[in-house]
Amino acid sequence: MMKLIVDRAESLFMQSEGACDVTPAQCRVLLYLQNRDGEAVAQRDIERHLGVSHTTVKGLLQRLEEKGLVRTAFDSADGRVKNAYLTEAYRQRHEDASESIQRLESRMLAGLDDAEREQLHKLLERIMANIIS
Repeated sequence: MMKLIVDRAESLFMQSEGACDVTPAQCRVLLYLQNRDGEAVAQRDIERHLGVSHTTVKGLLQRLEEKGLVRTAFDSADGRVKNAYLTEAYRQRHEDASESIQRLESRMLAGLDDAEREQLHKLLERIMANIIS
């Protein structure tokens, strides 16, 4: 059931106005970079976080660079490491996407009271902890 919910939520988000023309996989990269709060993020860290290959992350970053949402550069201390950074264009478009996400979340949680929402949040956190470790 969780897979069906995720698939439908991704589909609805991609159809929304704030989707920024990114795929769900690209969106996961952007959210990871955003959560790192502006610091340089090595490509291999993205690979580990997403659990995907070097080639997959390289392609995702290339397409995000083409869209102007990410820039990459080799690390000045270690030229073998390629880092990714969010661009100002991403930050501007993120506001639109955030509004779309909030609308989608409201739709998904419609009919749940505050206690149910809090319980759901705690359950999802436990599920996430189970699969991260």
